Amino acid sequence: MHDPADLAAELAAGRLLTLSPCQAVCRLDNDGRCAGCGRTAEEIGRWITYSDEEKDSVNRRLLQEAQEKRLSARLNLLWRRFFGPAAAPN
Repeated sequence: MHDPADLAAELAAGRLLTLSPCQAVCRLDNDGRCAGCGRTAEEIGRWITYSDEEKDSVNRRLLQEAQEKRLSARLNLLWRRFFGPAAAPN
């Protein structure tokens, strides 16, 4: 398990992100993605066979998705705060 700050530091340094993003939660959600790290079952199963470039690509996608999710959650919170819970966008 790795601290997300470690991945962010690697990203900032321009290095390939090849560490496993596993968070030891290991439970697939309704979309077939791990609730801990966000990888698909296929990505988890094939991780050890991926090249450094493939691992880097998956990690960068996961970081982007995490950033978008945090932004969406923040926007939803602000929306509810200003317009009330019933007016939250879908």
